[in-house]
Amino acid sequence: MSKDLLLKIYKKAKKKGKIDEDLIQELEDIFPNKSVKIIEVINRGITKITYKPSNRVVWIAMGKNGEYLIYPKLYCSCIDFYKKVLNGKKNACKHIIAQIICEALNKYQERELEDHKFRNIIRELKLKF
Repeated sequence: MSKDLLLKIYKKAKKKGKIDEDLIQELEDIFPNKSVKIIEVINRGITKITYKPSNRVVWIAMGKNGEYLIYPKLYCSCIDFYKKVLNGKKNACKHIIAQIICEALNKYQERELEDHKFRNIIRELKLKF
Protein backbone atom coordinates (compact mmCIF):
# COMPACT_ATOMS: atom_id res chain seq x y z
CA MET A 1 0.00 0.00 0.00
CA SER A 2 1.35 3.40 -0.90
CA LYS A 3 1.59 5.58 2.17
CA ASP A 4 2.43 8.50 -0.14
CA LEU A 5 -0.91 8.08 -1.87
CA LEU A 6 -2.77 8.03 1.45
CA LEU A 7 -0.81 11.07 2.64
CA LYS A 8 -1.82 12.88 -0.55
CA ILE A 9 -5.49 12.14 0.14
CA TYR A 10 -5.09 13.26 3.77
CA LYS A 11 -3.46 16.56 2.77
CA LYS A 12 -6.05 17.26 0.09
CA ALA A 13 -8.94 16.64 2.50
CA LYS A 14 -7.25 18.70 5.24
CA LYS A 15 -6.67 21.61 2.87
CA LYS A 16 -10.25 21.52 1.56
CA GLY A 17 -11.76 21.14 5.02
CA LYS A 18 -14.73 19.33 3.54
CA ILE A 19 -15.76 16.65 1.10
CA ASP A 20 -16.51 18.42 -2.16
CA GLU A 21 -16.76 17.48 -5.84
CA ASP A 22 -13.02 18.06 -6.33
CA LEU A 23 -12.11 15.61 -3.55
CA ILE A 24 -14.65 13.08 -4.81
CA GLN A 25 -13.21 13.37 -8.33
CA GLU A 26 -9.69 12.86 -6.95
CA LEU A 27 -10.87 9.71 -5.17
CA GLU A 28 -12.54 8.52 -8.36
CA ASP A 29 -9.36 9.12 -10.37
CA ILE A 30 -7.26 7.13 -7.90
CA PHE A 31 -9.85 4.49 -7.01
CA PRO A 32 -12.19 4.09 -10.00
CA ASN A 33 -15.82 3.34 -9.09
CA LYS A 34 -15.06 3.44 -5.33
CA SER A 35 -15.73 7.05 -4.30
CA VAL A 36 -19.41 6.38 -3.57
CA LYS A 37 -18.50 3.44 -1.33
CA ILE A 38 -15.85 5.50 0.48
CA ILE A 39 -18.42 8.25 1.17
CA GLU A 40 -20.89 5.61 2.40
CA VAL A 41 -18.30 4.40 4.95
CA ILE A 42 -17.68 7.99 6.06
CA ASN A 43 -21.43 8.51 6.50
CA ARG A 44 -21.81 5.29 8.51
CA GLY A 45 -19.13 6.53 10.88
CA ILE A 46 -15.53 6.23 12.01
CA THR A 47 -14.49 5.99 15.67
CA LYS A 48 -11.06 6.62 17.16
CA ILE A 49 -10.42 4.59 20.30
CA THR A 50 -7.53 5.48 22.61
CA TYR A 51 -6.62 2.91 25.23
CA LYS A 52 -5.29 4.14 28.57
CA PRO A 53 -2.74 4.21 30.04
CA SER A 54 -0.82 2.81 27.03
CA ASN A 55 -2.20 5.41 24.57
CA ARG A 56 -2.67 2.68 21.95
CA VAL A 57 -4.91 4.03 19.21
CA VAL A 58 -7.12 2.02 16.89
CA TRP A 59 -9.90 3.11 14.63
CA ILE A 60 -13.19 1.40 13.91
CA ALA A 61 -15.11 1.80 10.65
CA MET A 62 -18.75 0.91 10.42
CA GLY A 63 -19.30 -1.42 7.50
CA LYS A 64 -22.45 -2.81 5.96
CA ASN A 65 -21.94 -6.10 7.76
CA GLY A 66 -20.29 -4.99 10.98
CA GLU A 67 -17.32 -3.08 12.30
CA TYR A 68 -13.75 -3.16 11.00
CA LEU A 69 -10.58 -2.55 12.96
CA ILE A 70 -8.13 -0.12 11.33
CA TYR A 71 -4.52 0.68 12.05
CA PRO A 72 -4.10 3.81 9.89
CA LYS A 73 -2.18 3.32 6.65
CA LEU A 74 -1.29 -0.24 7.71
CA TYR A 75 -4.19 -2.60 8.25
CA CYS A 76 -7.95 -3.12 8.07
CA SER A 77 -9.78 -6.22 9.22
CA CYS A 78 -12.10 -6.26 6.20
CA ILE A 79 -11.97 -9.13 3.73
CA ASP A 80 -11.18 -6.75 0.85
CA PHE A 81 -7.95 -5.74 2.59
CA TYR A 82 -7.04 -9.37 3.09
CA LYS A 83 -7.85 -10.49 -0.46
CA LYS A 84 -6.85 -7.47 -2.55
CA VAL A 85 -4.55 -5.12 -0.66
CA LEU A 86 -2.19 -7.69 0.82
CA ASN A 87 -1.67 -9.35 -2.56
CA GLY A 88 -1.04 -6.02 -4.30
CA LYS A 89 -4.20 -5.79 -6.43
CA LYS A 90 -5.30 -2.59 -4.64
CA ASN A 91 -3.56 0.23 -2.78
CA ALA A 92 -6.05 0.44 0.09
CA CYS A 93 -9.53 -0.61 1.11
CA LYS A 94 -12.43 1.84 1.36
CA HIS A 95 -12.30 1.74 5.17
CA ILE A 96 -8.68 2.93 5.36
CA ILE A 97 -9.38 5.71 2.84
CA ALA A 98 -12.49 6.77 4.78
CA GLN A 99 -10.49 6.79 8.03
CA ILE A 100 -7.79 8.99 6.47
CA ILE A 101 -10.39 11.48 5.24
CA CYS A 102 -12.28 11.50 8.55
CA GLU A 103 -9.06 12.10 10.46
CA ALA A 104 -8.13 14.99 8.16
CA LEU A 105 -11.56 16.56 8.60
CA ASN A 106 -11.90 15.77 12.32
CA LYS A 107 -15.12 13.96 11.37
CA TYR A 108 -15.08 11.02 13.76
CA GLN A 109 -16.22 9.97 17.19
CA GLU A 110 -13.70 9.52 20.00
CA ARG A 111 -13.70 7.03 22.83
CA GLU A 112 -11.27 6.24 25.61
CA LEU A 113 -11.10 2.77 27.08
CA GLU A 114 -8.88 1.05 29.58
CA ASP A 115 -6.12 -1.15 28.15
CA HIS A 116 -7.66 -4.37 29.41
CA LYS A 117 -10.73 -3.74 27.22
CA PHE A 118 -8.72 -4.03 24.00
CA ARG A 119 -9.21 -7.81 23.92
CA ASN A 120 -12.95 -7.32 24.31
CA ILE A 121 -13.09 -5.09 21.23
CA ILE A 122 -11.19 -7.69 19.22
CA ARG A 123 -13.59 -10.42 20.33
CA GLU A 124 -16.62 -8.25 19.56
CA LEU A 125 -15.36 -7.62 16.05
CA LYS A 126 -15.19 -11.38 15.47
CA LEU A 127 -12.21 -11.05 13.20
CA LYS A 128 -12.30 -13.94 10.74
CA PHE A 129 -10.52 -14.81 7.53
